[in-house]
Amino acid sequence: MTIEVGQCFVKTGAAYPDVWQVASIAEPPGFVAHARLVRLANPDDRKTLSLVALGDRRQFVPHHGGEILKRRLGNLA
Repeated sequence: MTIEVGQCFVKTGAAYPDVWQVASIAEPPGFVAHARLVRLANPDDRKTLSLVALGDRRQFVPHHGGEILKRRLGNLA
């Protein structure tokens, strides 16, 4: 699976999952690529995960949180 900036993910099997959005991707030479994530509910919460871990469906699944957030913000305008 290709992971891109803007995609959202949740922890697999979480009862009340936090939605995390890919803010950037770092691909340093000679190292595994990593995604920098921000939590949609609180953008001050951040974490970094390897793209391998983020792409593992046993750990994380895609979520349409970005679309939900766009609709919410659109309703406020």
